[in-house]
Amino acid sequence: MKYVFCSVFDKGFLNRGLALYHSVAKNCHEPFRHFILCLDDEAYEILQALKLPGLVAVARHEWETDELKAVRATRSFAEYCWTLSAVSTAYTLERNPDAETVAYLDADLFFYNSLAPIYDAFEGHSTLIIPHHVTNQQKERETKVGKYNVGMLIFRNDTDGRACLAWWRDRCVEWCYDKPEPTRYGDQKYLDYFEEKFKGVYVLPFKGACLARWNLASYTGKFRLENGTLMVEDEPVYFFHFSIFKIYWPSSSWLPWGPPSLYTAPSAEREILFRPYADALYAAMQEIRAIRPDFTAGTLPRPNWLVQLLDTSLLVTKRNIKRLLGR
Repeated sequence: MKYVFCSVFDKGFLNRGLALYHSVAKNCHEPFRHFILCLDDEAYEILQALKLPGLVAVARHEWETDELKAVRATRSFAEYCWTLSAVSTAYTLERNPDAETVAYLDADLFFYNSLAPIYDAFEGHSTLIIPHHVTNQQKERETKVGKYNVGMLIFRNDTDGRACLAWWRDRCVEWCYDKPEPTRYGDQKYLDYFEEKFKGVYVLPFKGACLARWNLASYTGKFRLENGTLMVEDEPVYFFHFSIFKIYWPSSSWLPWGPPSLYTAPSAEREILFRPYADALYAAMQEIRAIRPDFTAGTLPRPNWLVQLLDTSLLVTKRNIKRLLGR
């Protein structure tokens, strides 16, 4: 099978993970499998009950080995989740020996257009990595956290792809902490060494892949809809990495969907880029609550509407002042 994906999350990321799954299902026009390594029973039970085509939920006791339990005891929850990016990919490849490729997808990604051009560009290579595409003002940060983002990676089921994945997995199990060091940071800075250690590593050049809050300033005002296709400059938007995006629950038809941030501040990007994701998260919540009517994990309680409007207006004012000052 050409399209095999894996992700890791708990109930706190369940609405985001479901939004990701549905965006993959919409934009992957061939049969696929999406393995979800569940970090708690509630996420597993809900995913099982939903019975979504192509989605394979894996309970914690199925994938968490004694080695991983020992590692978990030495790391924060976030650090353990980072460890599992490589672990989940290796596990999924092991479970799918017929797979042509396995792609790791962070639970907070969201796809807008077909995945096919990414895979077409990857043809003939063994490992795919994607740069952060940070702004010039943030280049120094790459020396701390790495040049490439662990949002989407693809490994081909060949000698070089398997070797690269195995090395990444072993390094993450060995050391994966939220602490910048000269040659490592979390699960991410290891990617800086893929090209020198392994053959067939391909750096995806698409500007529309791995858009995120850390590079959005480079493309502000450059998004548009063209015949129904979301574009950034002259390329399709493939996916956005929605780091730290959360919604209020319950929803409101006239108040912002989340706390004041670049995601909710008035902008062209808000309407064509961010709003579809917020809508997808609310749809996921409805889907989940059809199974568990009291489910609210991964959302924020909606504050008093007057306080929320005041907070939003203050944010907009601050942004306008910065624009006027050219900062």
